[in-house]
Amino acid sequence: MSTSLQAQEVTGLAGWSVFLDPGHSQTENQGVFGYSEAQRVVRVAARLQEMLLTETDIDTVYVSRTNDSEVVGLTQRTDMANATGAAWYHSIHSDAGPPSLNSVLMLYGQTFDGREKVPNGGRAMSRIMDDLLARGMQTNTRGAIGDCSFYGTCSASFIGPYLSVNRRSAMPSELSESGFHTNPTQNQLFMNEAWKQLEARLFFWAFLAYHGIERPPVDYLTGVISDLETGLPINGATVRIDGQTFTTDTYASLFHEYSSDPNQLRNGFYYLEGVADDTLRVAADGYRPAATFVAMNDTFFTFQDVSLISNVPPVVTGTTPASDDPEPHPIDEVLVVDFSRSMDRASVEAAFDLSPAVTGVFTWQQSDFRLVFVPDSLEPETAYTLTIQDGAVGVYGDGFDGDRDGAAGGAFSVTFTTGQQDVVAPVIVDTYPTSQAVDVEVRPILSVRFDEALDLSTVSDEQLTVARATGGATRAGTVQAYQVGEAAVVQFFPAENLDPQTLYRLRVQPGIQDVRGNKTNSTASVFFTTGMLAYDVTLIDDFGSDLTTNWWSPQQSGTTAGIVTDATARSLDAEVVNLLGPNASSMRLDYGWDTNLSSGWLIRQYLNAGAPRSVEFDATYLLQMYVFGDGSGNQFRFAVDDRVPAAAAGHHEVSPWYTVDWLGWRLVTWDLRDGQTGTWLGDGTLDGTLRFDSIQLTHVAGQPAFGTLYFDELRLAREVQTDAEQEAVLPSTVTLHPAYPNPFNPVTTLRFEVPKHAPVTLAIFNALGQQVATLVDNRLLAAGIHEVPWDAQALASGVYLARLQAGGVVQTQPLVLLK
Repeated sequence: MSTSLQAQEVTGLAGWSVFLDPGHSQTENQGVFGYSEAQRVVRVAARLQEMLLTETDIDTVYVSRTNDSEVVGLTQRTDMANATGAAWYHSIHSDAGPPSLNSVLMLYGQTFDGREKVPNGGRAMSRIMDDLLARGMQTNTRGAIGDCSFYGTCSASFIGPYLSVNRRSAMPSELSESGFHTNPTQNQLFMNEAWKQLEARLFFWAFLAYHGIERPPVDYLTGVISDLETGLPINGATVRIDGQTFTTDTYASLFHEYSSDPNQLRNGFYYLEGVADDTLRVAADGYRPAATFVAMNDTFFTFQDVSLISNVPPVVTGTTPASDDPEPHPIDEVLVVDFSRSMDRASVEAAFDLSPAVTGVFTWQQSDFRLVFVPDSLEPETAYTLTIQDGAVGVYGDGFDGDRDGAAGGAFSVTFTTGQQDVVAPVIVDTYPTSQAVDVEVRPILSVRFDEALDLSTVSDEQLTVARATGGATRAGTVQAYQVGEAAVVQFFPAENLDPQTLYRLRVQPGIQDVRGNKTNSTASVFFTTGMLAYDVTLIDDFGSDLTTNWWSPQQSGTTAGIVTDATARSLDAEVVNLLGPNASSMRLDYGWDTNLSSGWLIRQYLNAGAPRSVEFDATYLLQMYVFGDGSGNQFRFAVDDRVPAAAAGHHEVSPWYTVDWLGWRLVTWDLRDGQTGTWLGDGTLDGTLRFDSIQLTHVAGQPAFGTLYFDELRLAREVQTDAEQEAVLPSTVTLHPAYPNPFNPVTTLRFEVPKHAPVTLAIFNALGQQVATLVDNRLLAAGIHEVPWDAQALASGVYLARLQAGGVVQTQPLVLLK
């Protein structure tokens, strides 16, 4: 669409025309709060078009799209531009990356050998725009860079330019990345309509500078109104100067479109044109008004940020323990009081009372919004009352509103009861493998999960041992303990493969202590039998030093949604590492889910570049990764590209979801041979060349909203026979051998043979014919010899019967338990 000249003030652009290309379409590339790159840039283009047509003598301004409903592909954009014969192609975008980053970037057309695209001009324009954008947006810049140099993918076989809009357009061109829509502060600024005017003005000035046209006198005032204590921008602040008024965005005016939380979004941005030197007056509900004289800059924007001081009396926003907490407060934990405003320390400490009286130490956190009281000692099973008297004041002298009636004055109090003194030793609540498991991998990470935090200094290599159940040397390995929330897991990493088809005992020795000094005083054992298969491994990524280059941050993917962006990040971690892996680091993924939503939660941790991205495979492999679980009950899955090199979104396939209900390291396997897939963008069929795309997470309603997972050794694997299996002579019949020992007390081992891959059930019955235990429950087992332990500790002495069912054959053996 083109629009012809309407009016003019600046001359020098006559005979020149420009093709404006707002990148993407509809609501593509959503920012962290749902406001998309595509929505913003089409409005910037509209304002820039209007400025050029009404304020200059430019010939024509073309635009590739004008609304949020049009869908315009890359080829269409450049075909449209080339058909117009426009003198310039300006592509408007914003960037994506970790939420902590924000900068501008200009990309001009370049060939693989470093030469600027012909026709020239993009480099010169990019340098002008880069400087103006960085200064006008008050952010950093990564510079004006040739696209081949930036992406590093051009070569003699792909000459470049890299970007389609630079490569296919017949005129000089450039592409602007004006800030990060994945940066929380910038995304909220992008929502503001006046911000788009500011950005358009910067592009307007760049066009004038490129043509050597003097910039007209400037009279634009802009800034952000924020809360002095919290630093947060203020919604609904009113700015008045030189007869003009501007009100900052509010939940009612804008933010309700992108959040159900009235207090989540804010930008505090204001922008006024045609302003003369005058006193700037700012007011907002709940704040003391402010006034400051502004002397206008006539060559660039005049920036004037204003911080307001709240006049709302501070209140208590929360305590630990909470007043309605039904659980007793542990006697060795601190007391916490959170305030709505920064507090005057001395006045609060003087107003603090704990009854019955307890001595202790005050500490302050979070810019004096939080008071922490560390008691010297609390009595067990005692009712306490914590009170903040009305003599407390905020840091700016505002009286404390303890009774929350909206006016200063009144005391706050919370009553709680302490719990019993902890005298219980840590309890084992889960193991991997589970007791009497069979067909366990020959290189397992063995895990013992406890019900509470441990004193990790009491866990040593002697605490977990692994040996054959029938006797033999302890296997070499490393023991590592981890705290995960309020629980702990101790893991054994074997130095070498365990023997195949062998019964092992994992023994937990006494002496492990919790943080209160309670010590385990008995030995616990877990019996398991290894299988016959090992893995031939092809590594995709060991999550080494190139992690931040190869893997996008979660916010960079447009499909990531429903997250708390400040709590979501990926990083390299050298502390929590899979000790079986080839590298001394892992990928840490912190996540936070927006529980105000009822669905739509997804993190796409995308593999973007590097050697791992080039690994191709097919559906004859196992796709595996070690995952350090947080026990949250949330889920993750694998995603792959299918039909490589085809890159359509419809070729993305995913595994089923895996529920993270374990603590510590565990090997997770997607058997591609089964053809079992989840539901995402693809057709659910693995039918082409595959490449790893992403690790994906989702939230399960009712489960914790925040947590951390670690990933290590992303790999492909094929099952290979162990030496024992290769040498074994397969049995010819189903056979259940006599148990050993027999009689026994309380553990015996049952040995059986199956001649072919078949479902197997092994159960125990008492003398009355009642089933008292199931050792193997209709499980598919490989042909060969299997051993399963049975621990009858909970049963009375007597005669029992073991019954094996396999391949239509039933066999029994008597057992005698003597205690």
